[in-house]
Amino acid sequence: MPELILEIGGRVFEVACEAGQEPSLERAARLLDTEAAKIGDAGRQTEKRMLLLSGLLLADTMTSVQEQLRTAEERIRHAEERARIAEAKSAMLAANALKLETEASHKTSPAEVAELREENEAAAMLLGQVVNELSALTNSLESA
Repeated sequence: MPELILEIGGRVFEVACEAGQEPSLERAARLLDTEAAKIGDAGRQTEKRMLLLSGLLLADTMTSVQEQLRTAEERIRHAEERARIAEAKSAMLAANALKLETEASHKTSPAEVAELREENEAAAMLLGQVVNELSALTNSLESA
């Protein structure tokens, strides 16, 4: 079982871990050390208090990140729902346009066909906007 020497808050700790866990444990120790540095003069505090406060700061940060993730996931769900609705409307309008275009060759006036085409184009633009929104949300999640 590997043993690591970790420095957190100016104190050295010897820690055993499972093989292969070393990079993860070192990364966690660096995060804890960063939080310990925020506390201030760690030399005046006991190890337990310094580690407790550092852990609490990390937990607070994690809670904030989790809330941001939940909010972003909710926004994505809403955007996906709007995209599905826009796709359904677009498909319905396209089907109606095709039907009317077919009928137009027999009965419908060119003005009605042009109106249906405009509605279809408007639905396609709406769908494009929703897709762009989804892409922006995905990019913001990936960068968070």
